[in-house]
Amino acid sequence: MNKKQAAAIFSFTLVGMLFSCGGFLFGLDSADLFPEIEKLNYSDLNYRQLQEDIEFYYKAAGSGKELPPLLIYRYRVSENLNIFSIAAMAGLPYETIATFNRIPSADSSLQGKLLLLPSQPGIYLPENPSSDLEYIALSWRSGDIDSADRLDLGGSVYYFFPGASFHDVERAYFLSILFIDPLPKGIVSSGYGLRKSPFTGHDSFHNGIDIAAPLKTPVYAARDGEVTALGNDSTFGNYLEITHAGGYSTFYGHLNKIFVELHQNVNSTMIIAEVGSTGLSTGPHLHFEVRKDGKTRNPSDLTTGLN
Repeated sequence: MNKKQAAAIFSFTLVGMLFSCGGFLFGLDSADLFPEIEKLNYSDLNYRQLQEDIEFYYKAAGSGKELPPLLIYRYRVSENLNIFSIAAMAGLPYETIATFNRIPSADSSLQGKLLLLPSQPGIYLPENPSSDLEYIALSWRSGDIDSADRLDLGGSVYYFFPGASFHDVERAYFLSILFIDPLPKGIVSSGYGLRKSPFTGHDSFHNGIDIAAPLKTPVYAARDGEVTALGNDSTFGNYLEITHAGGYSTFYGHLNKIFVELHQNVNSTMIIAEVGSTGLSTGPHLHFEVRKDGKTRNPSDLTTGLN
C-alpha cells in the first residue's frame, strides 16, 4: 500500500468507524461524514465524483502508475433494486459492492440498506470471515494474503485485492448455483437430515438426498471436476465421487453403470452414470451428496433445478 492510500484509509478510519451487523456493513453516526449519493445518476454531484474517482483508478492501474487514494461514498437503497442493478448504475463490479458490504448472496434484500461504495474495484475480504462465501473466498486466496492491501476500517481488518473478480466457485455460490441437478428427470424422494430409516425403522441421519427415477436414467456430473473415487460397497452399491474446486466434492450412489474412469476430468454436461438400485436400496434412485472439506452439506441449499 502506498503512502497516499495509507493516509486515506487512516482518515476514513477516524470518520467511518464501521462495524458489521446482520451481514451488511453499516456506519455509526460518524459515517454521515462519508459523501452521500442520493441518486445513482449524473444529476447527483457525489455520484459524478465517484465516477471520476473510478475512472482515475482504471487509468492509473492500466498505465502502471501509483494508485489514487481509496475513497468511500454512502448510498441508501430506497428502491427495490438488486445487487446487479446497483452495480451497473454505480459503475462498479457487483463483486466489489458485495464483498465490501458483506452481502452473502445475490438474493439478499437491499431495500433500505446503507451501502458503502468504494472508489476502487476489487475484492474486499474480512480478516475474520462469517459467511460461507467469505470462507470460500479467503480459502481460495490464502496464498495471496501477504501481497494484498491490508485495510483497517474502524478496527475491522480487510484484505483488499485490487481489480480482482470472483472465481467460478465464488460466483456460483453467490448466485446460488454452485451445483446443477445431476438427475433432472428425477424427483427428490428423501431429503437431507434426520429421517426414519426405511430398513430399521429408527431415526438416522441422511447425509444426502435421494432422487427417484426409472432404472438406467442418465446421471450428470453436478459440476466440473475430477473423478477421485469409484467402486462398490454393500451400502451404496456402485458409487463414484467427483472433487471440485473450492474444497467441494459430490458423491453418487446406487448406480447401475458408471461411464467414467478414475482421475478422469468431467464437466456438468457429461453423463457419468445411470440410475440403479445397487447396494442397500428400496428401488431405482440416486443417492446424491455434497461435501465441503469432507463434511456433508445439504444439497438442496447448493443445487439448482432440484424437483
